[in-house]
Amino acid sequence: MSWPRSQLLEIGDQTWCPAWLHQHEQFSLTRLWNLKIPGWSRGSLATQACAVVQEHLKDLSSYTILDVCAGAGGPTPVLESEINKKLESEAKEPIQFILSDLFPHREEWSRISKKKQNVTYIETPVDARAAPRVAAKGKKECRIFNICFHHFGDKDAAGILRNTIESADAFIIFEITAREVWTCLCSPLVFFWAFYVTLIWYWNSPIHLLFTFVLPIAPLAIWVDGLISCLRTRTTKEVRALLDQPGLDLSKWTFHSGQKTVQFPFITLYYYIGVKAE
Repeated sequence: MSWPRSQLLEIGDQTWCPAWLHQHEQFSLTRLWNLKIPGWSRGSLATQACAVVQEHLKDLSSYTILDVCAGAGGPTPVLESEINKKLESEAKEPIQFILSDLFPHREEWSRISKKKQNVTYIETPVDARAAPRVAAKGKKECRIFNICFHHFGDKDAAGILRNTIESADAFIIFEITAREVWTCLCSPLVFFWAFYVTLIWYWNSPIHLLFTFVLPIAPLAIWVDGLISCLRTRTTKEVRALLDQPGLDLSKWTFHSGQKTVQFPFITLYYYIGVKAE
């Protein structure tokens, strides 16, 4: 069951949101991408995303992948490792991954880039509505939107898709929320995830410890933002409707959508893909 979409604002989107809290939310999402629970998980969100990429993008080594709203890096490091490992086993050229965002996370991206030779980043802000083509001559370009497309209102989302159709050769939208009763009911689970993230990765940060275990501001903010994400995530039909724009040529494009269960019944990866024919 679904209901009309609401373009609400998340706490992490506000200009008054403290930098440490915004960082905590971004990092929590990054760790969630890589969460695996032995005996339960079907891979992780990131490895399932790899499966989607490999399933729908033929001749993978011909692509460059631009992570348009990369945040703190999300699943890109895992995507790079998994996909390029497979390409190497097939004696094929590795894919280059490029991180970009309107608000660049240069320090985190630099750390990732030093560990991953096939991951680079754009230091200057990149507006997703006017993102430049980054693929080298002779290469195709795929743009990925990792748990971020729901942040944009219809006007901006339509502009992003127009720019993508006109400048790239494929795109993939990944989401882990949906406007469904069950997904909304599961959203409080991220409240407890915030405690785990602080305990493991921010145990030496007084401000994180204070606003997690004494005053649970971080867990509450992540929970509220998770619920709001559910309320404004688009259905497949709504994404497709945004593509029906005057003067936008879709004649060479095919579109697919689906979902993959990661931790049943709580975490599911939803995706919407567009691929341009050669």
